[in-house]
Amino acid sequence: MLTPPGNGWITVDVGESDTTVLRRDNVFAKCCGPSGIAELAAERDRASWLANTGLPAATVVDWIENPAGACLLTSAVPGVPGELLPPGVREQAMRQLGVVLRELHSLDGCPFERPLDEVVAVAADVVRRGAVNPAFLTDEWRQVPPSALLASVVAEQPYVESVLEPVVCHGDACLPNVFFDPSSLEVTGLIDVGRLGLADRYSDLALVAIQVHDEWSADPGPFFTAYGLPKPDPRRLEFFRLLDPLTWG
Repeated sequence: MLTPPGNGWITVDVGESDTTVLRRDNVFAKCCGPSGIAELAAERDRASWLANTGLPAATVVDWIENPAGACLLTSAVPGVPGELLPPGVREQAMRQLGVVLRELHSLDGCPFERPLDEVVAVAADVVRRGAVNPAFLTDEWRQVPPSALLASVVAEQPYVESVLEPVVCHGDACLPNVFFDPSSLEVTGLIDVGRLGLADRYSDLALVAIQVHDEWSADPGPFFTAYGLPKPDPRRLEFFRLLDPLTWG
């Protein structure tokens, strides 16, 4: 695996597969081996695009690639990740996130796509390889064979496709990937955008809703109201809530 040049780098996260994240001062380096170069380059391109939209995001500082792998260097965003916010400010943070996510979903000119059929195909491959991570499943879903969970997704897919609303989605809008100013609660940065692209808006909405419920034990109502969708479609929420954990493996 390639590592960034210089001293003083501290490992902050060892990701799944072939990725390690390091930090030095206000720069993060996400590094991979040869097999991960294409995926990391795709994240680089998405991060560069998002940083040029005016929305709060990390900027690409450098890209290093050689036969040993690649390193994507990005700026650290200010603030704290959502999962570290104390209970008393979470409702306001939800409202701020709803506003920013709506702005993200309103962007034009995104050159990246994440078609639903491709996402379902990824899930099918993860299930086929027996690579579903049970930690990403609810207690109820852990009692069900992954193949049956996938069958539920496939059965509901025609409905979701019939009402599809493609917008620019983050793709992994979980609380660790959203940073907030701890005082104003404004969103200061969206990070880890390797899955950013045109997709159904509910792929983001469902993940935020389940994160708010599971991590904050909170009702996501203020988030949906601020987003402008006080009565979301429960079928689409459930569909993407189930599909997402099947795609990590």
